[in-house]
Amino acid sequence: MPHNPGTMPGTTHATMRALPSPAAVLLCALIVLGGCVGDLRTRTAEHAPVASSAGAAVRVLDADSTKLPWARNEGYFIVVSRSCKQLDVFYRGHLIRRFPVVFGRNTQGGKLYEGDRRTPNGFYAIIEKRKHARWARFMLLDYPNTSDLQRYSSAMADGRLPLDDEHIPGIGGAIGIHGSDKHDLNARGVDWTHGCISMTNQAVVELDTLVPVGTPVLIAE
Repeated sequence: MPHNPGTMPGTTHATMRALPSPAAVLLCALIVLGGCVGDLRTRTAEHAPVASSAGAAVRVLDADSTKLPWARNEGYFIVVSRSCKQLDVFYRGHLIRRFPVVFGRNTQGGKLYEGDRRTPNGFYAIIEKRKHARWARFMLLDYPNTSDLQRYSSAMADGRLPLDDEHIPGIGGAIGIHGSDKHDLNARGVDWTHGCISMTNQAVVELDTLVPVGTPVLIAE
């Protein structure tokens, strides 16, 4: 039986990455303060296309607050909004694609420990991409990172982690972006995963083709 990557036991791969760039921090502030941007799926651009690193043309979506001039050197950048239930792909400061997504079934805050069924909040990166039998594609994120480890350690020190037969759960791992075998729930915007970000199979294949390993991912409320 295929294993749900959001609940892989014993995974504690804390990837040591550099702190986010000032542009990434500013992007975080814009997303948190700016709220949801209007639906862009039917508003394609009339702009000249932006060239991707692979040399292919990237179509830019045209709407208010979707152009980020300060991020023109950032390459690909994914922003996931949990409140808006959307995943935005930026390239060179331009919003180029938007997808509807759903999250962990426990929507109360960000992920803290294994089995809490929450999606984490914070800065991550895609560290692996692979095909998946149930979900078409699986893009692994570097959860837990150093910030996650600090939150987990604080929760342990404060006694905020649950006890099960005197066993404290680990921090968990194997969080990623994947497709779906629950298409009706995705279509209705129902959060159903064990902590991962789920999109339609067609969308996750497109995303997998579009962004490379190493792409930064911001997950925000």
